[in-house]
Amino acid sequence: MLFLAALALRVYRLDAQSLWLDEGSSWQMAGMPWGALLREMLSPTAAYPLYHLLLKAWVGVFGDSEIALRLPSAIAGAAAVPAIYLAGQEAGGGGQGAGARRYPLAAAAIMLISPFPLWYAQEAKAYSLLLLAAALLTWALLRALRTGAGRDWLAFGAVALVAVFVGWAASAGLALISAGLVAVMVYGLGSDRAATGAYIPAGPLSALGLTFTRFSLDRWPGDAPWWWLIPWAALLAWGLIGLFRDVWRGKGGARSAPTAIVCMLLVPMGLFLIQLLFTRLYEARYLIVLYPAWALAAAYPLQGDRGQGTGDRGQALSIAVLVAALGTGAASLFQPTFGLFSGAPVKEQYREAIAELAARVQPDDAVVIHPSYIRPLYDYYMGRLSADPAPQPLVFADFWQGETAYGQREWDIERRAKLAGYTRSFLLIAPEHARTVDAPAPGDEYGLVGNFWAFSREQRAWPCGIWRYNGAHLLCQEAPEAYITGARPEPATPVGATFGERLTLLGFTLKATTPDGPGVYRAGGNLPISLFWDVAAQPTEDLSFFLHLCRDCESPPVAGDDGPPLGGYLPTSSWLPGKPARDDRAIPLPRDLPPGRYTLLLGVYRPSDPSPSARLAVSGGEGLGEGRLVLETVEIVNGE
Repeated sequence: MLFLAALALRVYRLDAQSLWLDEGSSWQMAGMPWGALLREMLSPTAAYPLYHLLLKAWVGVFGDSEIALRLPSAIAGAAAVPAIYLAGQEAGGGGQGAGARRYPLAAAAIMLISPFPLWYAQEAKAYSLLLLAAALLTWALLRALRTGAGRDWLAFGAVALVAVFVGWAASAGLALISAGLVAVMVYGLGSDRAATGAYIPAGPLSALGLTFTRFSLDRWPGDAPWWWLIPWAALLAWGLIGLFRDVWRGKGGARSAPTAIVCMLLVPMGLFLIQLLFTRLYEARYLIVLYPAWALAAAYPLQGDRGQGTGDRGQALSIAVLVAALGTGAASLFQPTFGLFSGAPVKEQYREAIAELAARVQPDDAVVIHPSYIRPLYDYYMGRLSADPAPQPLVFADFWQGETAYGQREWDIERRAKLAGYTRSFLLIAPEHARTVDAPAPGDEYGLVGNFWAFSREQRAWPCGIWRYNGAHLLCQEAPEAYITGARPEPATPVGATFGERLTLLGFTLKATTPDGPGVYRAGGNLPISLFWDVAAQPTEDLSFFLHLCRDCESPPVAGDDGPPLGGYLPTSSWLPGKPARDDRAIPLPRDLPPGRYTLLLGVYRPSDPSPSARLAVSGGEGLGEGRLVLETVEIVNGE
């Protein structure tokens, strides 16, 4: 029942959040050859070799959707709940009475509802499996200490051996747990996180406070009402006092459960705090191996057999404090803008940013990703969000790295070389990660790379959109380098139709997304088109354009694109005679669009009155009434 209840919580909204940076790395690792992953099992620098091996086998059977990638973590996190219940039974002496059941149930309830283990149970990383290994290791050790039986010590050794391959932080025995944990901190934080800057600088004292708030509510200080922490502080202080009292009284001797729990909690934590004196690199996830001991300590006030004479009144009070703590933990799960189940984006939104890109990108656009190590997310989502081949992204892999200084001059040279010939480019940037390799100036949002797209007009180019998502931004720029050199593409299909009295459609260019060339497009992909305009006189108003795709053009269109030119960054009121304007657009094609021939229509209207009767009249070209111009007939093929 505990496992099923925990699993239900952990699969709830399992795919609501986008994969974030580290989950993309897990997907990439699962795509490695079997031989390479097997060699990782024996590599001392591989932090979680067993997880990646298991994940590869898993995706081979169940696929690599977001749910499939995260489900092993959800199952492992759910299994940790009954594991900590068993550990609580052993710590309580293995009794079967009502009092003996309260303690393991309290520890299991903390593991079940607390936001901290729930977060990692919905993440395609090894931390939930590491939590399960630590919980099983705690149970096996407490059982072996209680019984002293040789078979139980053998079971503990077997669990410890497997734990070594789950993560070096869960090594056999308390001494190896501690040493392994510190090794992970120094190696993992010093290389994996310090290389990207994705860590929290903290000293020993601040790390204690951060760990308490994360273990309690999975929050950083200030992200939740301070009084939510009161029941957790009371519960933990009460539990630690009880544990130390039982250790001091020598209850059970050196082989007692209280002694083991105190050692499992304080020895690794103490060594971790010592290494902070040198690295000052803090990550709460690396402390997840301490969580089982933390849950047992926080639940200890409900241990009915401590011999402290608390009686029924004390037990009732401890239950009330536990219920209050679990209540604030549940509230934090649904807390607006922060809670995992709040509906707000609490993880980096690569899925949303890349979906925007997939709906707009054309085959001759440049796509830049920055920093380069977000590439796995681009590969993962572009292959799922569009039936068209994904453009090969451009990266600046050596940015600010190496012995040679890399400044504005070097950036200008490399950028011009890589963007040469492109007339439009997109930048997919993760700002918090990018600043670690391309530090922004004081007051700036981005470094050199991001600023080139954010301040397009200063680069003698047109911006064509900025879309901001949590942790991932998409920026568009029209003609980043080609227009600077004077190269202005001409339309492949001349038209010469006039809308109203001033706007002339010089022509359009359909882009090829399939081997069959322009005019044939995949359902689930894009229909990319460039419109070329000129004006007889500068317009006095800002107009919007629509592109409609229809089979029966007297019925509503089956797909389309609607809005001002360049997403509003090139308003028609700024157009000048003799200076042609280019408007690149893409029509997203539904995946279930039936194959066949379709008609592509263009119209111009005032945003204040989008009704068909108010559209600008069209003269020249093939009109279809209601201000619609027939551009072309295209063929849609099956996207699969």
